[in-house]
Amino acid sequence: MKRNQVILFYGLPASGKYTVAKEIQKKCGGVLLDNHYFYDLFVGITEVPDEIRHEWFHRVGDVRRAYMDVLRKFYPRKKQTRFIFTSVLFRGEKLPANLQKFAHDIDADFIPIELNVRKDVLLKRCNTAQRKKREKISDPKQYEKVLNKWLPNAFHSRHANRLVIDVSDLSLDKTVAAVRKHLRQFD
Repeated sequence: MKRNQVILFYGLPASGKYTVAKEIQKKCGGVLLDNHYFYDLFVGITEVPDEIRHEWFHRVGDVRRAYMDVLRKFYPRKKQTRFIFTSVLFRGEKLPANLQKFAHDIDADFIPIELNVRKDVLLKRCNTAQRKKREKISDPKQYEKVLNKWLPNAFHSRHANRLVIDVSDLSLDKTVAAVRKHLRQFD
């Protein structure tokens, strides 16, 4: 690896971001920072009424931004590292500017990887014990409402280093192989 890498796996809930990111971490090395690592700090110790859910997510985002500031300031510049992030991006949202700035600040390649999944597959994937345990959206009826709101819009996340993969019918091994092939061009 010639430079640091900031890899962002993004897509809708249940698209496999965390699962693929864990496999990439195992096979390629790096530091995995799943979006739920930050939210899970507060799950179970805070109650979030629906009317303040947006503010709650924003406040938890403050924790994530503070973490990024610490990394930016104290990360040893001589060490080559892959930072692997996951993030829910709903269609119509742009790539997180804070991650692109972080990549720039640590002289890293920013590599966004978009995981697309058909609606029928997402609805099946959302209803798992693992998702329920991590307090992720797991009710297919509730999730279908979210999908109906967001699926008609296209992602607005264009980037020269971006990889887009439809993982609806791909095994985990084939998905990881496609990601690794893409990452090799930055090694």
